[in-house]
Amino acid sequence: MSGDLNQAKILRNKVNRAASKLKYKFYQTQITAMHESGSHDWWKHMKTIMGLKTNGKSCMQGLANKTTDGDCGLLANTMNDFFVSVSDHLPRLNKSHKVFDVNEELLDQYVISVCTTFKALESVKANKATGPDNIPARVLRNYANVLAPPLTAINGMENGQCNTVAKNKPPCVD
Repeated sequence: MSGDLNQAKILRNKVNRAASKLKYKFYQTQITAMHESGSHDWWKHMKTIMGLKTNGKSCMQGLANKTTDGDCGLLANTMNDFFVSVSDHLPRLNKSHKVFDVNEELLDQYVISVCTTFKALESVKANKATGPDNIPARVLRNYANVLAPPLTAINGMENGQCNTVAKNKPPCVD
């Protein structure tokens, strides 16, 4: 038993050393790249790496300053003209709306019902870590019966339409 514990400690220390070396190497390459790219963006990149707020200048503004004397609108139009010119040689699409026959049997397998959503929420393992939404898995599992109907309505796949109300409302910022 003690041999396994010693071996585990040795392996843990090796992993920790390797992680430290990789972090050091990553940040060294980042800093080297910043020095090579120019000193004017160096502090902005440093703030980004440290997780601090930058002065709010966008990369579009920096690109506009370099190419179009600071006019973001002119830069946007130039970029748009370039993207349009890529497809100039292609024939134009017919603007008339065409209706195609839909195979409803095929679509039925993609319809998400309240029951399917409930089963998916109920099958979440409660002891797992939270996801990117920071909602604990235990909450999703315990309140699956309450959460399933609104989540299904948000997906809007029951009637094959997207929820336009969510698209029209601005996000709430508290």
